[in-house]
Amino acid sequence: MNLATRKSRLSATLLTVLASSVVIFGVAPATTASEMPRQLAAEAKKAYQAEQKILADYRTSTEAGALLDYARLLARGRIANDHNPLRVADIDAAIAVYRSLLAADDAKVNAKVTAGLAELLLRKGGAANEEEAQALRAALHPAEPAILAPSGVGGQEQDLATDSEAALRDKMSKGSLDAAFELLLLLNRQNSAEADTLRSQIVLMANLSALDSDSAVIRLAGRYASSFDAQEHPDVLKSLLELAAGYGSDSAAGIIEKNRDVLFSILGKDELRHLIWELVDGGSSRAAELIAFDLVDENVYGFDEADSKWAVSMLDEARSYRANYLIAKLYYQGIYVEKDLARATAAMDRMLDGAAEAGQERLVVADRFARINLPDSLIAKYALPIYLDIWKGGRSSVIGRLARIVVSAEKAGYYVTRAAMPIPPEELVAELSNAYDAGDLSAGLILGEIFREGRLVKEEPARAQSIYEQLKQQYADSPEMQLKLREALAKLVRQDLEVTLNYSPYYAEVRELADRHNLWAMKEYGVLLAKGAPQFEADPEAGFTLLLNALSQGYFSAGPDAAELALSTGSADKLKRLADVYASFDPRILTPESNVQLAKIDFALKQFEKAEVLLDTPEMLEVPTGRFLLVQVRRAAGKLDAAEAHRQMKDVVVSFKGDDATLLDFVQQLTQEDGLSEDFAEPILVQLAQLADRGDVNAIIAAFKLRQKWPSSQALNFRKVVGWCNILAERGQGGPLTRVAVNVNPKVVGDESFRYLIDTVESALPHLPTNGNLRMFLARQYLNGQYRLKDFAKADQLTKQAAELGNEEALNTIATNYYFGQDVEMDRDRAEALYRDLAFMGSNRSALALARNYSKGPSSRVYESRAFAYYIKAALNGSVTAMTEMGRSYLAGAGAGQNEQKGVAWLEKAAELGNTDAMIQLYYYYFIKNPTNQNPKAERWLNALVAVEVPDMILRKAVLLYGRDKDANKDEIFALLDHAEELGSQFARRLKNSYVKEARAGVSK
Repeated sequence: MNLATRKSRLSATLLTVLASSVVIFGVAPATTASEMPRQLAAEAKKAYQAEQKILADYRTSTEAGALLDYARLLARGRIANDHNPLRVADIDAAIAVYRSLLAADDAKVNAKVTAGLAELLLRKGGAANEEEAQALRAALHPAEPAILAPSGVGGQEQDLATDSEAALRDKMSKGSLDAAFELLLLLNRQNSAEADTLRSQIVLMANLSALDSDSAVIRLAGRYASSFDAQEHPDVLKSLLELAAGYGSDSAAGIIEKNRDVLFSILGKDELRHLIWELVDGGSSRAAELIAFDLVDENVYGFDEADSKWAVSMLDEARSYRANYLIAKLYYQGIYVEKDLARATAAMDRMLDGAAEAGQERLVVADRFARINLPDSLIAKYALPIYLDIWKGGRSSVIGRLARIVVSAEKAGYYVTRAAMPIPPEELVAELSNAYDAGDLSAGLILGEIFREGRLVKEEPARAQSIYEQLKQQYADSPEMQLKLREALAKLVRQDLEVTLNYSPYYAEVRELADRHNLWAMKEYGVLLAKGAPQFEADPEAGFTLLLNALSQGYFSAGPDAAELALSTGSADKLKRLADVYASFDPRILTPESNVQLAKIDFALKQFEKAEVLLDTPEMLEVPTGRFLLVQVRRAAGKLDAAEAHRQMKDVVVSFKGDDATLLDFVQQLTQEDGLSEDFAEPILVQLAQLADRGDVNAIIAAFKLRQKWPSSQALNFRKVVGWCNILAERGQGGPLTRVAVNVNPKVVGDESFRYLIDTVESALPHLPTNGNLRMFLARQYLNGQYRLKDFAKADQLTKQAAELGNEEALNTIATNYYFGQDVEMDRDRAEALYRDLAFMGSNRSALALARNYSKGPSSRVYESRAFAYYIKAALNGSVTAMTEMGRSYLAGAGAGQNEQKGVAWLEKAAELGNTDAMIQLYYYYFIKNPTNQNPKAERWLNALVAVEVPDMILRKAVLLYGRDKDANKDEIFALLDHAEELGSQFARRLKNSYVKEARAGVSK
């Protein structure tokens, strides 16, 4: 708005004041949205031409007053061009002009120059500039303490608030708008009728101040907008805001942004849009941002889409530093504009390159940029350097923001090594600790997360808990923060559940948080319901629904779990429901990870082309999960053969530097593929070993399983596996070491490695006071005497410890000792009572012991029936030995009616599970029915027994082949006999010699 317009309005105002106690300004008829850009362009052309003439005069002037106006114009900003009203400030040029005027003879001019220069130095930012600004202000007001805030903010208001009424009237008489406002507040508290008159005087004073471009008008408008008086007198508020808007000041736009909701309720959206257009007309780029952001902020102000796009183009044209963030957001995500990654990246580069000259603006832009829905790598690349520069410049308050980006980028694998981090982890944590100790509570949240997760430094759960508890006290009056801190504490409890076993309190806390709509808890409780957990009954449908609810509220972390559940069930209904939730979001604002989940759904529904379209984009090809899935999609669609698919998947795995869970998922998916050689797999297993080295429980379990598939792998040698398990055992997590001990085959791993396992178990027991399985493992070693010196006392001690812990094997051993009177007085009643209790709890050993004891009892139907009952109990509980006995019982009619069909079925079930006794029983069952060399049914089980290396059955196979055709089968016969001999069969050697003699003599038996 130009000076002539202001003067004309002021004249009308003065006339009105004479007739009314309250000044009410008429607002120009609202211009329709579609007309505003054309109108502003026309006004900009006139203003630009006029400004060019003024600038030409300023450049040739030597008069101090004119140069002061020139400096102010440069600081405010020159109009961008003849069609763009936005102003582009030239802070450096303005500072140079101010410096040239510092020695002005006119004291009044000198004071204005000093104040203006100090303010610009603060805008520019940096420790050196702030120190100089402080010195300038100290020189300007030597009797007052230096203030580092912009002129007129904070301190002056506090001083006025404590002044008496007389003092306020005196300052008001000298033109102080701040004093007038404080006096108005005082009169309102006194319910004085004079308040109406004063209100009218304030508006008049504001108009007079506006003529002199006094920033006090903007300050007054901001203070009045947040007062109760504004709600009762909207016309006054409107007048003050219009005066403030006429400056085209970004500070005035900030008033609207800060008080948006209140202003909506008082003035309405139409008036607010009108004010924003006035600000744009005055050159405010921040007001143009408000219009532009209506493209992405759910049309908060109600601007037309065309107007928002116009604002974007004007900001881009004016090279507004803050607009770089907006351009990057719009064109990276393709929101209401066509996606243009090159343009988005160029804006990001400009943002980074211009940061050093942007002063205080760079912090605003970095904060906004860090909140864009972008990959961690881009935020680390573009926002982090700005924060680093600000921090190194002495502004320690940004350390929390800086740390959060570093932690997120480290999780995502942006830093290949710790040395690649911009700040050494220990230094970063120390700086955070200092900030937290100095009262920066936001630093406490990220610090607690670091100590809880143990990513940058060693995990310290106790320290994390202490920080969270302190923060709960500090945020006692904030329900939102209380909920957030309860979430953090719940995550802390979850980490130690395997050790503490405090399941019920944890489940109760998560459920309560979920009921309070905490999104993390909704996701966590949804997973518990979906999959079940110790002491927690699963309800997959309820869990899936809860996960969908969390996802529908924008918690995209719930998406992978919902997708996993839908995919695991193969339910088309669940997949469709999940797809519908994703479809409810604008696809342009979905994270790349969410697009991967969508592609997984399409993949599961065999919509390969649709999945490929989602994944085959430059943005998605930067996401490892997207590349990995794209290979699978193309393979399923027949576009890649298995070998090429494996190679491309391997490339993703080997080059992956992201989070551990994703890497482990890649490894597990790829290693499940058929046809992978050990050489091909080794680099993949190296990646897995690195995960295990970091103590990942699931990685250790996966490493143990894959070592059985590739036993010669150097990356997963047995001693490494045991070492990884020991790391966890020392932390109280005995599950992995127990799995190794229970499943190990000493012959396969070798004596030395097995002794290493025993040593590890023995050293780990003090850390695992509740682990009965490992105590029984060690007890067996002391009983056997092969890898430990026999020590019955030690074995007995370990067995008793395990029994006290409820270990089924230990209790069964004690029952057996009572039954046979080993080391205790024989007490078969007590033994059988213990056997029965254990069998009732599901112990197959005890059920078998009872069954065998009954089968050895008096030959009566009662005892046979009791034996059969315990056999069937153990068989139904998975005991292959009991299954074999069931088969024998049915074949013999012992304890049940004779039933060959059921008997064979039980035997075959046990045989298929690898029980050699069942295989032998089946062989003889079929052989007795047809004792010839041509018996396929018997031979099937004979071959199975040969495959599992039962020496006697290998001999029978050799004899069978000899009888069938000794000449044709000669090589196979002698190979079988040689193998049986290697397995320790003495008869194999004699039989082989006999066949050799017969062959030499030409005699046939």
